Amino acid sequence: MMAPSIQKDIYNCFAEEVLKKIFEELGDDVFSILVDESRDISKKEQIAVVLRYVDKLGFVKERFIGLVHVIDTTALSLKSAIDELFARHNLSLGRVRGQGYDGASNMSDLIRESQRER
Repeated sequence: MMAPSIQKDIYNCFAEEVLKKIFEELGDDVFSILVDESRDISKKEQIAVVLRYVDKLGFVKERFIGLVHVIDTTALSLKSAIDELFARHNLSLGRVRGQGYDGASNMSDLIRESQRER
């Protein structure tokens, strides 16, 4: 239990269970996406992705679903990272009803254009 590899496995198991519950609560409903880009301590670019939705009781929920490392912060690179994250969790851009980008403002036009294509 003290080995870093075992701790990482345990962490990943917990993360998967939490995400599973989030996606069960979301169901097939629409949601908003909030994206913020930043650098980690090793100066690698990354984006944090949060889903915002209304639960069955009418409460607004914001749930962190992932931190993704990106090669650069061009709109195409960021959109590709979001597409990959969505594919991994079986989410569709067609269900996105709102978007917010703090520090990733170059994304807003690209996502809107992608939604129009679908």
